[in-house]
Amino acid sequence: MKRIYPDYLPQFRCLAGNCPDTCCKDWQIILDPATLARYRALGGALGRDVRAALVTEGGQTRFRLTDSHCPLLTEDGLCRIQRALGEAALCTTCRCHPHFTEEYGQTREVSLSLSCPAAASLILGSETPVTLVTETDDAPVTEYNELDPALYLALVSIRAQLFSMLREDALPINERLGLMLLLCARAQRLLDEKRYGCIDPLLRRFSSPGRRTRALARIRRLLRRPADFFPCWLILKNMEHLTQEFDALLDTYRADAPACGGLSPVQEENLAFYFIFRHILKAVNDAKLLARMESCVFHVLSIRTLCLSAGDETARRRIAALYSKEAEHSDDNCAMLLRLLGRGTPRPGRLISMLASGRNSSQLSRPAHVQS
Repeated sequence: MKRIYPDYLPQFRCLAGNCPDTCCKDWQIILDPATLARYRALGGALGRDVRAALVTEGGQTRFRLTDSHCPLLTEDGLCRIQRALGEAALCTTCRCHPHFTEEYGQTREVSLSLSCPAAASLILGSETPVTLVTETDDAPVTEYNELDPALYLALVSIRAQLFSMLREDALPINERLGLMLLLCARAQRLLDEKRYGCIDPLLRRFSSPGRRTRALARIRRLLRRPADFFPCWLILKNMEHLTQEFDALLDTYRADAPACGGLSPVQEENLAFYFIFRHILKAVNDAKLLARMESCVFHVLSIRTLCLSAGDETARRRIAALYSKEAEHSDDNCAMLLRLLGRGTPRPGRLISMLASGRNSSQLSRPAHVQS
């Protein structure tokens, strides 16, 4: 089994009781069958309390929430089950979070969720661009996944090119993201026609000096006509909100508000890397490459804009984590965004123009002292 993960993954450490936004609140945690059976057989006072905390709806059993918190969360921010029985006694979701694993045939990709404050600190705290680590071990494939090999290999090639374009630090991040959108728009036509063999020639042509010059000229024209962030704000406002805090954050947005903070170019680069790594290869299930790339740009643009009024780095990381919790952890929200982007709301060119709507450090190239 090939295992691929971002280089910061081994540095992750759960903050436990010191976490400013514990994962034991706001979530509806669905229990896997094996864990549910163990909890139903658990003896003593803990077993009675665990069973009292369960609720079954629609054929699924989860922990009920009390004031948005899991009733098994103690005042010191720790879980009663883990404290009494150890981490192995937790359900699969609680034990693995914030790690996310995707398997594509013999390849397993592991990432951390930006929604976790500790993970957000790793993703946004690095002063250098993130890289991927690839290892090979004897671990078995844990689940059967049926995928189209030709589509999968085409997407792997496209994603590798996207990562390469993202690292072109001589260009401002806005231009890099614009180029990536244009590439995916062209690749989408080939995927729609199942012309997977034409992907590699497209990637070579797109990297040629003449094609690159024309594409950059188009992107720069779009960036000279900034579009308002409001359509993105409206999409976010109409999403399912897991917390009142996110709704309140959206309500504080003002297009004319003076920028007092903002993300650095390296932070935006690493955010884009995070979203591309987590989401692009999922197009193997539906071939919706362009909509997924648009969603990655949408996420970077939204976090950037919401962070413009953040006063310090702690506030920016909190906003990024809160945004991920709302936008990435709801299947309904993910589906709604892909559906809107898939039908051209907003269009790729409009997204590129929106990248120019907020003037901050993200308009600049990566500083020389952190170039790779």
